[in-house]
Amino acid sequence: MNTDELLALLVRHREELGQWLDDDQYRTFLTMLERLREAGADPERVGMAAMAVVRSLWPVPDEAGELARALHEYGRSVAVTAAVPSQEAVLAALEALYAAPSSAPPEPRHEPDPVPEPDPVPEPDLVAAVVAAAKQRLLAEPSRAAAPVGSPAAGSGPADVIVLTDPEAGPRSPEFQFDPGTGRPRDIVVRVNRILLADRDPWGAADWWLGGNSWLGDRPAALIGQVPDDRLADAAQALVEEGR
Repeated sequence: MNTDELLALLVRHREELGQWLDDDQYRTFLTMLERLREAGADPERVGMAAMAVVRSLWPVPDEAGELARALHEYGRSVAVTAAVPSQEAVLAALEALYAAPSSAPPEPRHEPDPVPEPDPVPEPDLVAAVVAAAKQRLLAEPSRAAAPVGSPAAGSGPADVIVLTDPEAGPRSPEFQFDPGTGRPRDIVVRVNRILLADRDPWGAADWWLGGNSWLGDRPAALIGQVPDDRLADAAQALVEEGR
């Protein structure tokens, strides 16, 4: 089982996870998933983060059936350090699992002796639906119509300003990027967007700005003007370097 398959399994059993884990345990589990997202594409860091995800699920009992067996199997796998998941798969799993868990455990299930099963395979329809929900979340943030290329609000380079394609409203730029006084992109936003290659991966760049960040302790967009610019740039650079 590779890491993408593990993530698909967790999404498939998300309701059971919310029953087997209490609120604090579920929050710890989500924190470990966030660290997996931040691990980038470094196989060793991804392997360590993935194993931390599995270890955070220690309360899942043997009665959990397929879920428990898969977690035991994954924990024994020596190939995990090379199984770098796609960022879309991690984002999809986080979107699906960021629901408040129920602390009431389910009734124990009496199952027959387990029969060997094939490894769970990723569920493209489910992942696609969750990725679509993640994009919708980003599009729901305050935004403005994307400025024409060459205008001051568009910046001086293709990566300066994040532009997201809304299927209904067309190209949109998240509002946090702009100085409310001048309407131009903020210097720190341009600096970070260039680090994140926002022209190549605008959704990933938007998620970095508008998603939780365990290193910074808040959404980076909320920290503009609240923390030194260098701290935001260093956090973005660290993510890029981890992915090399």
